[in-house]
Amino acid sequence: MKQFQQKDITNGIMDVDTSTRRVKAVWSRMNNIDLDGDIIVPEAFTKTLSERGPVGKNLIYSLVDHQADMNNVIGKPEEIYVDGDMLVAVTPIVETQKGSDILKLYEAGLINQHSIGFSTIKSNMGQDEKKDIRYITELKLYEGSAVLWGANPETPTLSVKSQTKEDLNSRLEKLLKSFRNGKFTDETFALMEIQIKKIQTDLLALEITQSVQETIEPKQSVNNDEEVLKAIKQFNQLFKK
Repeated sequence: MKQFQQKDITNGIMDVDTSTRRVKAVWSRMNNIDLDGDIIVPEAFTKTLSERGPVGKNLIYSLVDHQADMNNVIGKPEEIYVDGDMLVAVTPIVETQKGSDILKLYEAGLINQHSIGFSTIKSNMGQDEKKDIRYITELKLYEGSAVLWGANPETPTLSVKSQTKEDLNSRLEKLLKSFRNGKFTDETFALMEIQIKKIQTDLLALEITQSVQETIEPKQSVNNDEEVLKAIKQFNQLFKK
């Protein structure tokens, strides 16, 4: 399973034009070691930008806090490109209440951090200063999010502590059923894909958390997840990249 991942960057605002409602921001940095011990190389974005970016199918979104729903869509970039070690996006902000609020927060300097949501397609291991480093050489970019503060390494686990496995499984089953049987636009399918990938990652984080807890206080498994796992496999076969 290719997991949904997030990488954060601070101080990435390059320009805010309130007259045209456009924001130019750095979504990601490359060639540096992040908190996960990963290095994204600039070429990792080449294929995904040509296929999914504004020059391709235009399926990459600008979101708020990685929330893939209509209430948190603030636009679609009209440009996404690599400039040196920066992934730069120029986004026209939509004329909704959320869009207007976000634009004001940008202008006031209260939002100056962004985070990309992606899946790793290709990577290889290496060493840098005697540390094991994963070099991400190809990825699938889903979205770039405006965030109030960047996530720390504990965030993926902490973010799902308030959610139950049953709730996540139920939501995932409904999304997968709609995904297989629904007749939506490509844009809606793209949002659904982001949500499905994110829930898969949340379920994995929850499993890890529960495994640690059960090591201390073992308990019997409550239910069988074979149907959900089968649905996930079907989804991943549709979207191997």
